[in-house]
Amino acid sequence: MLMFIFVATLLLSLVSPGQAQPDKETLSRADALFNQYRATENLEPLKQSTALLDDLGKAAPGSYDIQWRRSRAYQSLGDDTKPASQKLKLLELAVAAGKQAVEARGEGVEGHYWLGVSYGSYGEAKGMFKALTLVKNIRKEMETVIRLDAAHANGGAYVVLGKIDFELPGAFGGNKKRAIEEYEQGLKIAPSNPLLKVYLAESYIDDNRKNEARLLLDQVLSAKQTAQLSPELRDAQHEARKLYDKHFAKK
Repeated sequence: MLMFIFVATLLLSLVSPGQAQPDKETLSRADALFNQYRATENLEPLKQSTALLDDLGKAAPGSYDIQWRRSRAYQSLGDDTKPASQKLKLLELAVAAGKQAVEARGEGVEGHYWLGVSYGSYGEAKGMFKALTLVKNIRKEMETVIRLDAAHANGGAYVVLGKIDFELPGAFGGNKKRAIEEYEQGLKIAPSNPLLKVYLAESYIDDNRKNEARLLLDQVLSAKQTAQLSPELRDAQHEARKLYDKHFAKK
């Protein structure tokens, strides 16, 4: 028995610091602060959440649960930061954390999702040429998300893939017909996702299917807020209103 305890203790001592388990209470606090940011669009809770995660990461740099959250936090900070140099630095940290998460757990859906989103934000901030070079990476991450859990982030991978295909010129791999298929498939998986409805409506308008587009926009604009969908619906209704006013409002 004493030998077993000695061996178990020895094995624990050989575990690298990167494999240490994160403090769950602090992780929960970081999540709560991130959710507060999403609900209010106030950057201060997001900065606090990021600082907590950075502190946790120093103690457990190889922790999957910390690194995908750091990727999410830095991607959000980067997206909401205006100075170009500061934005790029934050998004570089988001990509780096996403890569660490994927390395720590290759089948972890959150890591692949936030790495793909971070690639997209970084490419957009860096410029068109860089964005084009990252399209393959983004597709790979989102296709992996769909393979692991198509419903993750309320079908968010379909939003990303659809936006790439809708906005990218055909000569560079875009395909508006495929974008419609991706949005439609996404809605089968996540019928409550209002952003999928808005972007599908945008694609329908482009495809001269305005009646179908208007029905989707009406659904989003008439939807009532719920605690679960509040930030997502807020963003979707903002986009839906712009589309509706442009194409359907009486002039």
